[in-house]
Amino acid sequence: MFPRVIIQIFLIISFFLFGYNITYIILTKKRNKNNNNDEEIQNKLKETRLFARIGVMVFNVFICLVCLNIFFFDPIAKIFPRINLGISDEIVQIVGLTLVIGGNITLSLAYHELGIYWSYPIDGIKKKRKLVTSGIYGKIRHPIYLSFNLFCIGFIMILLDWILLIVYIIGAIGLYFQAIDEEKILIEYFKEEYINYKQTTGRFFVKYNRV
Repeated sequence: MFPRVIIQIFLIISFFLFGYNITYIILTKKRNKNNNNDEEIQNKLKETRLFARIGVMVFNVFICLVCLNIFFFDPIAKIFPRINLGISDEIVQIVGLTLVIGGNITLSLAYHELGIYWSYPIDGIKKKRKLVTSGIYGKIRHPIYLSFNLFCIGFIMILLDWILLIVYIIGAIGLYFQAIDEEKILIEYFKEEYINYKQTTGRFFVKYNRV
């Protein structure tokens, strides 16, 4: 395993990039002057938001645990045994850092493409003027959720922490069902346009159509 200082540097760089993406989308969102909710859609989302709340809350817990590792890496390592994959820890951690960077890139591409059309999952779906299908959304329907998964898996590989792994599994299940529920609502909202969009894109990964 890399020395504690190296791991802390990995984490700080990762959080800096993540913070940049979050700051960008919040500032961009403020430019949107049309934030009126579609009442019919909001009513349908009352129950489905449960999955989003679980996913987002668990993801926040995950981030807090990673932050604790920045400042209390050694004490935590003594309490909780690290994951042993049977290969060099350094290789696993480098792969983990690569995934975190990939998650940041994916998140940045998704946020820049959505712009003012982005909405926080637990807010429900805002009234939108169009379905965003350009850029990364032309290949993947839920790149933001993909980025969250890349983040989490990357951090788990960097820290080799069993607790993070358990928290991630719970959060990933919540976000998975949230994505499915969102698609049902989007079909009702955008109708044929979203159905056609679904056929040409993958939910979390690029869809390769057989010729």
